[in-house]
Formats: sequence, structure tokens, C-alpha cells
Amino acid sequence: MASENPDLVALICSRLCHDLAGSIGAVNNGVELLVEETDAAMREEAIGLIAQSASDAAKRLSFFRLALGASGSMNEPMAYAEFSRVAKAYFDGGKLSLLLPATADTLPKPLGKALLLGLSLAAQALPRGGSLGLVKDGAAWLIRAEGTTLRWQDHVAQGLGDGALPAEPAAAIARYAQQLAAMAGCNLQAEPGETSLILRFAA
Repeated sequence: MASENPDLVALICSRLCHDLAGSIGAVNNGVELLVEETDAAMREEAIGLIAQSASDAAKRLSFFRLALGASGSMNEPMAYAEFSRVAKAYFDGGKLSLLLPATADTLPKPLGKALLLGLSLAAQALPRGGSLGLVKDGAAWLIRAEGTTLRWQDHVAQGLGDGALPAEPAAAIARYAQQLAAMAGCNLQAEPGETSLILRFAA
């Protein structure tokens, strides 16, 4: 698992830092503007920037806490309501629309974590936006991503394999998602097309 591979841990940490850097940097900029500015309108703008950026950072932290955090046992179920709430908040206000199904009350925790990471990988493959959907297909789960441009990078595909791990944060997320899927008794396979991608979680 991740703790057995220091490169994997370091790369995942790099991804977390990258995902939070923009929002936290914007909070800092807003605070600096608030301290230096005397114009009422500019101060109000700074407060708005701080509030929005802090909210964005909190959503990202909640997402990765659920996807990567170690609270409780892996044998405990994950509430689907929490999974859905955190995923919707993470993508809210961005260039991607997210459709989640109504499903059972819980998910096996490793599967829930793997699906969250799969959603983040699929989103990264749609740099110009598009749609993400999670579908239950018999015993399998599918993440479907569609957009005008698909950028499924080689190092992410390699991360889903069992060879050497490329030194890229997204590859580490892919490798850990694969490991989590295996814990849930699933294989994680990518099926990229020209403008669409399917991530299949199936036994």
C-alpha cells in the first residue's frame, strides 16, 4: 500500500499541495489586500476573495480527507450520502458537471475511496471541462467522462499498471486508486477514446 512505497507517499503529498496551493495562496493575497487597503470597496472585494478561497480549500480538504485519510478501519462501510456530498462539493462551481446515481446506503470503504480518486483522475483528463458520471452496471462501477478534449496522459495509464511508478503525482493517485480497488475485489481499467473516457471498476 501507499505506506510501503515512499515515492508513492511523496508524490501523493505533492498532489495534495498542488491542489490546495491556489486556494490557500488566494486567501493569503486577500488578507494582504485587506491589511493594506483603506478603500471600502476594495476591502469588501478582499473579504469576498478570502471567503471564496477558504471555501474552495475546505472542499478540497474534505474530498482528499475522505479519499486518502485513514480514519477508522478499512472494513467499516462508507456512507454513500457522505461520498455524494463530498464529491458534489469538490466539483461544484467548476467546468465539470457531475451526475451521481441514487444507490445503496453504503459503499465498501476501499471502493468509495477508489471511486473518489477515479473521479479526480477523470476530471484531470478533461482540461476544457465536460461531464462526469458515476454508473452502477451490474456488479461493476463505471466512471464516464466526456468533453470536447480528452487528455489521458501516458504516466497516468502507467500508474494504473504494475510496472515502475512514473515520478508524477497523478500517476501516484492512479496507482493508489488501483490498490484501493484491489482491496475491494475490483480491477481498475481505463478505456480512453477520442473525447471520452471510461474507468471501469469490476471484479
